[in-house]
Amino acid sequence: MNELITLSKKHIRPASKVLSRAFQNDPVLRWQIPDANKRLAKIHNFWELTLHIGIKYSKVYGTSENLEGIAIWRPPENVNISYWKFVKHGGYKFPFKFGVDTAKKISFFQAVNNSIRDIYMKTPYWYLDVIGVDPKHQGKGFARMLLKPMLKRIDKENFPIWTETNLKRNVIFYEHFDFSILEEIIIPNTNIVNWFMIRENES
Repeated sequence: MNELITLSKKHIRPASKVLSRAFQNDPVLRWQIPDANKRLAKIHNFWELTLHIGIKYSKVYGTSENLEGIAIWRPPENVNISYWKFVKHGGYKFPFKFGVDTAKKISFFQAVNNSIRDIYMKTPYWYLDVIGVDPKHQGKGFARMLLKPMLKRIDKENFPIWTETNLKRNVIFYEHFDFSILEEIIIPNTNIVNWFMIRENES
């Protein structure tokens, strides 16, 4: 883990901008906020909350102080962030910042993901919640840099890892690191395909 930095509150604002750029054209965010200008203007609010909660309850790493890439890992004891924790740390602001329709879409998508995860994961596990690389640094190995040290650590801890993605190229990337597909679904009321993946512990 010496290659990476642990993010703190001082990193939230710059890190939110990195993730906003990284996920600007993400299919889910395009569905949640169809207008591209509004999406780029508003989505940092989502990432600021995600990072705030992540720093409080998860492990949040960056590739360096330049924040070329960022990953949020939820440990087994905090895989599920309760509604009250979400509200306590700013989730109640979502309808005001995004509008009721977008807030409902965000909640709906998260509920679908949570329900699928709960079906499959009956024993403790780590959850790779977010991994994003600034577009100007993509293709340079930063995602691999974020992934490999945690895989080594979690293998030693003897836990599986769960993640999901809605991009086929990410599926291929994760498969290189021994993740396998558990289920592939189209999110209800959308044309978004979501792949749910697991990496079993090598031991």
